[in-house]
Amino acid sequence: MQLKKKLHSLPWLTLLLLLQRTPSIPLAKNLLLSFAGVVEKVWSWKMILPAASSIGTWHALSGASPYVTSAQEVPSSVTAGDSFSFSFYSEVYSAESYQIENLPDGLSYNNDINGPKITGTLPVAGTYSISITGYRYPELSGNKTPVYSLTLNVAEAEKSEQTESTSSLWSDSKTIATGSGWYRSEWFGDFYGNSGGWTYHINHGWLYLNGSDEANLWFYDEKLGWLFTGKELFPRIYRSSNSTWLYDQSDATTRKFWDYSTSENFLSSKN
Repeated sequence: MQLKKKLHSLPWLTLLLLLQRTPSIPLAKNLLLSFAGVVEKVWSWKMILPAASSIGTWHALSGASPYVTSAQEVPSSVTAGDSFSFSFYSEVYSAESYQIENLPDGLSYNNDINGPKITGTLPVAGTYSISITGYRYPELSGNKTPVYSLTLNVAEAEKSEQTESTSSLWSDSKTIATGSGWYRSEWFGDFYGNSGGWTYHINHGWLYLNGSDEANLWFYDEKLGWLFTGKELFPRIYRSSNSTWLYDQSDATTRKFWDYSTSENFLSSKN
């Protein structure tokens, strides 16, 4: 009986000795060595192969679940209108597709599995929660990760001094910036500088603006003296030095007025 058991175990001993001397795959060696102590049972390659194949499955031995993460730290608060970029990836396995949900206007997903990223311009002030889910295979198929929530607390942008000054030199009329320090009033025309005081007007040259009430605006003209007008009066201008009214007919090349007291036009050079 003992001789029969020894003979029964001989093929396994021979195989193990051969494996020790053969440059075979270490995984196969380990598998066979782990089963060597159960020589009394009948073994077959049909039982070994399923065990070996399960080693290559991402969750078989580790028990880890895939998840989406990022190397970036999302700031607690960001500002509307600023540029934004957020890169992410999946751990345990590389996802072959991503589902991005609740993406606000201004931001977009690049749809690149080799470098997935959300970029764009931050939306208006508010709180936004963007959902990111990774899928094992293309076209959102196969196993999926838990949802990763990207929360953005977007603050309203503070108005700069430049923005405030370009919105209105006057009290109640839009004045827009046209570039390089120039501005345009819907009634007063084009001028350079928007802070009151000395201002260069495209038709009249340098004028000293006294105040910012466009309904009752006094300004000083070196050629004509103190003048008075307003958005409801212009192009009619009151000339204080001779108590008369003028009608402004000037353009960028010629400074011309109609004098109501003399019923005549007259020209004046720019200041």
